[in-house]
Amino acid sequence: MASRKRKSPKSKTVEVDGIRFETLVPECEIIIPTKHGEKTPVQFGIRVTNCTEISYRFIFFGLMPELQDAKGTVIHRTWSGVNGVKIPQEDDFLLAIPNESLTFFVDGDFYCYQDKFGLGGNADFGGVWKFVGDLSPGRYCVRFTYENRETVRKIYHGATIKGLWRGKASTPWEEFRLVY
Repeated sequence: MASRKRKSPKSKTVEVDGIRFETLVPECEIIIPTKHGEKTPVQFGIRVTNCTEISYRFIFFGLMPELQDAKGTVIHRTWSGVNGVKIPQEDDFLLAIPNESLTFFVDGDFYCYQDKFGLGGNADFGGVWKFVGDLSPGRYCVRFTYENRETVRKIYHGATIKGLWRGKASTPWEEFRLVY
């Protein structure tokens, strides 16, 4: 089945097969820390709206932000280790009935380390992610790519989750600024 994508520049959303995806940036101006060891908490989110007549389940397990700088260069995200492993449970598969939206936020921290700035956070499955390179004051953009390849998934203890939305969508880039 071919996916149909539509992007509406006014609403800052993208729609794939009747599912609308949007990037959420609660704070458009973020004060970055200036001293070694300081952190500034930040949240970036995704809103998924079911515009179909069918209920679907979505799993945001492992969803992480993507960043690009003012020149449009994507900033490389790395893993710095695993602090445990968590397997998705039944509660992690959220149901969106027709015309309902689901919202999910990823928490992170802008940090100062030896006069360099970075962004990092904990992934819900146990990993620790970070953006490498020297971030500096200026304009950046963030987005998410949601992807699920299965309509049915078996989870721990033999339970089966049905009705998953299958597809891939990247939310539009949403701007924010880093300032002192």
